[in-house]
Amino acid sequence: MKLEFINREGYEHLVLTNNKGMIVELSPVGASIYDIILPNKNGEAVSIVLKPSYMENYKNSYHGKTIGRFSGRIDKGVCTIAGKEYNLDINWCDVNSLHGGFKGLSSQVCQTKVNEFDAYTEVIFTYVEDSHMLPGEVSYEIKYHIMNDINEITTILGATTTEETVVNMTNHTYFNLSGNCKNTVLNHNLYFQCDKYTRLNNELITITIDPVNEVMDFRDNHPIGKYIEDSSLQNHKALGYDHCFIKEDETNPLLAIVKDNESGIGLTISSSYPSVVFYSGCYPDSYPFNEDKITNIKYHAFCLEPQFIPNGINMEGVEKAILKPGEVYSHYIKYSFE
Repeated sequence: MKLEFINREGYEHLVLTNNKGMIVELSPVGASIYDIILPNKNGEAVSIVLKPSYMENYKNSYHGKTIGRFSGRIDKGVCTIAGKEYNLDINWCDVNSLHGGFKGLSSQVCQTKVNEFDAYTEVIFTYVEDSHMLPGEVSYEIKYHIMNDINEITTILGATTTEETVVNMTNHTYFNLSGNCKNTVLNHNLYFQCDKYTRLNNELITITIDPVNEVMDFRDNHPIGKYIEDSSLQNHKALGYDHCFIKEDETNPLLAIVKDNESGIGLTISSSYPSVVFYSGCYPDSYPFNEDKITNIKYHAFCLEPQFIPNGINMEGVEKAILKPGEVYSHYIKYSFE
């Protein structure tokens, strides 16, 4: 494994190149995946990640970031923990609290450590979050294992707390497998091993957990764009897919398979989490992306965010993602590329 450190506008990034030609760039800003470069079917090295061109935009975005203390939206920014009600930052459309609020893990600069092993290189990011919004001081440890001889990345999301609190972490990388964002992701074939999804109100909060219908059923491995213009999506605040999908079998780590046939690049995601939020890039940002080569357009990238059901803290009959003192939060997300 070749390891380099580069400076991006004052932030020290790590660039790892394995024996199969995969290049992974990690950033201490939000313990994030900044870029992944892979050979396509023609042997050309191409980026499969959409990211803002400048660190000013990158730091304040969710691109590639580890999300904490909680992923997704919390209804009206209110939740109850251990019998006490908490009011959270309202940072989504003046309605809900999203992805940990204004001071969430995604915008923090973490400490970095590197360990090198025979099979992989391990990068560890750590950060301690105070109790500015929720109870407890949470200590994060985010590990990335970059494999030497296979194109595979595993992130292990860890946390401990000093008080009972909610912790629901994920990774928020924006993928486009066409290579250098050549095309939108609408022709990417997507397979989910999920038989239920969360039906959303117009503030993107779960109303019910329903069996997948035709528009929401990806078990037949069809293109992302097949039903994207359906009225159930377009006549809704979501404007596409921004829904949580629940595994058929929680004991099976396989979560999703995505492939772009034109580039030949495929991605398989496995995870210990029971569900995944699928976002189809419905709300593009206006700033430039990928070294000013791209102006983000609708459906230019997709996110697959393994996690517990968002807003579970306010729901009955689902995992509330509560972490208590003395417990260790530990979940993994594995990205395998072909």
